[in-house]
Amino acid sequence: MTERTVFLTGAATGIGKGLAEKLDREGWRVFAGYHKTPPDALIEACSPSLHVLECTVSDRDSVTRAAFELEDALAGAPLDLLINNAATTKGAGGGMETVDLEDFHQLFEVNFWGPLRVTQALLPLVRRSSQRRIVMVGSPSQYLTIPLGAQYPISKTAMAKMTEALRIELKPFGIQVTSLEPNGVKTPMTSFEQQERIDLWATFPEHLLGPYQRHFKYPGDVLSASFELWSPERFADVVYEKVIRAKHMKPRYVIGPKAWVLPAIHRWASKAVQERIFEKMFRSS
Repeated sequence: MTERTVFLTGAATGIGKGLAEKLDREGWRVFAGYHKTPPDALIEACSPSLHVLECTVSDRDSVTRAAFELEDALAGAPLDLLINNAATTKGAGGGMETVDLEDFHQLFEVNFWGPLRVTQALLPLVRRSSQRRIVMVGSPSQYLTIPLGAQYPISKTAMAKMTEALRIELKPFGIQVTSLEPNGVKTPMTSFEQQERIDLWATFPEHLLGPYQRHFKYPGDVLSASFELWSPERFADVVYEKVIRAKHMKPRYVIGPKAWVLPAIHRWASKAVQERIFEKMFRSS
């Protein structure tokens, strides 16, 4: 059987690392994209066939270089699976009233434009395959309204709509596209370090800081208390069985502990009810 090939972004840590290790164990030829710092832990955990490529998804030149390097390494072979996993929460904290627009723009460069940039660059390689699959790693945070932390969900909501469009547009060419939405995975993004709390409150000028702190909780505290977290390894095992091995990929997969809750609220509760739920979660008074 021909060796299957996969390229995934953001493979140095978290979900990307977990998926890369799982695919490597399953005999895939894994091409792992990373941002700046080489993924030494991933290299140590995987077989010698692992190939790492620097690919900063927010940088057009970096993506172009990675695409050329990948094409050379494939030597005419197809790319069977593309996983757009790289994402960031940097600059995602703070209210809409005071959000730094440059930080917000950079967040979109990574979380929205990045996956599209990589997809455009690598589609010619995917088209060579008889399996032709693209997985866009989104987020179920799109089903939440997170006061003082809405920037990340906004970027992932935009990505979800892009994924829906790609799925329909590429279907006639035999390319399957899906949205994978991890619901509660232990990664650097879900650690909510103290510095993130400091950075969030620092986005408010002094005359607004007190009023916002009186009315709203730090969203990291709420999210940490609300969701059980799987390990990236457990998540990768489930994704491999339910998504990667599926004959026909569904439009969307929400995977993780109690994965059904947020989509159910989004689908069945009215907007007014959803607003009351989220206000109760995040309001401190």
